[in-house]
Amino acid sequence: MSKYFSNIWLSITTLLTGMRVTLGHVLRIRKGFVTLQYPVERWPRPERNIGFNEDNYNIIRSRLTVDIDDCIGCMKCERACPVGCIRINTEKVEKGEDITEAKHRGVTSHGTQKRLLVTRFDIDLTECCYCNLCTYPCPEECIFMTGGPNSNRHGMEYEFSEYDRNDLIFRFSKVPDDIVESYAQEKLKKEAEKAKKAEGAES
Repeated sequence: MSKYFSNIWLSITTLLTGMRVTLGHVLRIRKGFVTLQYPVERWPRPERNIGFNEDNYNIIRSRLTVDIDDCIGCMKCERACPVGCIRINTEKVEKGEDITEAKHRGVTSHGTQKRLLVTRFDIDLTECCYCNLCTYPCPEECIFMTGGPNSNRHGMEYEFSEYDRNDLIFRFSKVPDDIVESYAQEKLKKEAEKAKKAEGAES
């Protein structure tokens, strides 16, 4: 019987010893002392001296973003991504066709004439390994990491938590869904016509 009570006493004292720091916080609790309501509340990010000017080096590994108005749909960033988190779909725009509401016709800020309509430009940041490899081959420099030398284009985003993982898939294409649907239907129609011609040639 004495061993039974000694085991209970040992359990209680061990628990109290392990919870000593926590109990101390509970007794001295005040706003902001223990619980931070993340992601609504965030600790301020301390300033740091990295030994050289951040503006001259792309040392920041933060969130990827895209200036879609400068994207020409070359897919070089998609091919460079080692984990395949970038997914791009394009449609060839006929010469003279204008899709002004999508803001994909015309020229980029570097003066490059656009030939393709980027109907999909998704980056899944749940898969991204922040290697920065996709930013180097881009001829228009439209995909980049936020902050650092790109601070003038987009501020730092090193925390972008979401309650739903699907919200970490960033969709940059501005093409309206009805235009994407019309291109998809036109593509299916052309494929059906091509298959019909191929069947006619065989017979």
